[in-house]
Amino acid sequence: MKNAIFLTIVITTMLTISCSSGNGSADFRIHDIWVVESINGTAYSRAEDQSLHPTLEIYLSEERFSGNTGCNNLNGSVKVEGEKISFSDIVTTKMFCVDVDETSFLTALRKATKYKIEKMRLYLFDDYKEVFVFRKID
Repeated sequence: MKNAIFLTIVITTMLTISCSSGNGSADFRIHDIWVVESINGTAYSRAEDQSLHPTLEIYLSEERFSGNTGCNNLNGSVKVEGEKISFSDIVTTKMFCVDVDETSFLTALRKATKYKIEKMRLYLFDDYKEVFVFRKID
């Protein structure tokens, strides 16, 4: 009898932990490296002096991300649940960047509330308005 009660407690605890994981319902394909194709519906092209292309690397199980704005490195927290996504606690390095529009990149990232993955592309939306298209690069 004691073994049955103990087994019931263990199973219940395991189910509770696995069901309460925020990323349990997330699309595992989001855990990848992505490069920007467009921001707010405008195709992204690097400035002549710009050596880096904006990227995001999402670490789903750790609920964090890192990347590059096209000039500065960035990282922060990401929460993914179902089709919902949010980026928070975003920090960047502070290098001076000529002809790199980091403000649009960071503003769009903060506005993202939903996502979908289709044909090797990650789409981020502010509700139903597309704010980013990223392409899988690894």
